Amino acid sequence: MPRIDDFLNTLHLAREKLLSRDPEEICRNAVTELLTQDNKKRIVFPYFQRKVEVAYPEGIVAYDDGKNKLSLQEQGLILHYLLGACDVPLTGALITFRELPSGEFYYEPFLKRAQVPLVKTFGLNHELFHAAGEKLGGKGAAMGDVSMSFWPFPKIPVTLLLWREDEEFPPDGNILFDASIKDILPVEDIAFLAGTVVYKLMAFSGV
Repeated sequence: MPRIDDFLNTLHLAREKLLSRDPEEICRNAVTELLTQDNKKRIVFPYFQRKVEVAYPEGIVAYDDGKNKLSLQEQGLILHYLLGACDVPLTGALITFRELPSGEFYYEPFLKRAQVPLVKTFGLNHELFHAAGEKLGGKGAAMGDVSMSFWPFPKIPVTLLLWREDEEFPPDGNILFDASIKDILPVEDIAFLAGTVVYKLMAFSGV
């Protein structure tokens, strides 16, 4: 299991990389806003439905309203998004986690962290999925028996879909990504991001 020291080291490395990057280029590639006040720069953008800000060049990550705290792993994810975003548009082609580079290697952790909780919580209650999804800003997608797309970051959509149980099969589900995500985030971050979407949905559902 990862330790706090691992997450702190990840943050440290990401902040070091941020120092060498041009903030205007970061904002252009990541579709974020660069604000300057009192000679201090902040990169501001939506993370799910709330705005976060990243102090530049320090790399300190926080919600812009100062309320609540982001976990160390979420802070690392946010910095990795800024560092990984490039001048590549969405492809419109959706892929599964297994189709990602090294996706097969990380598939079991992905199942445990994201896909299994999705199906266990919402597989028999699509109405609850839809209601929680709307609270998280999701939009309906025409796949499976019910599906919704979410935008945790400006350039990263994540689509969750579910199938009802029938006489032959139990309820099932999947999580899909635009193929461009492989150019932005490493597979470990993508697994964590998928789980974050699911657990935020679960929080909105009251389960």
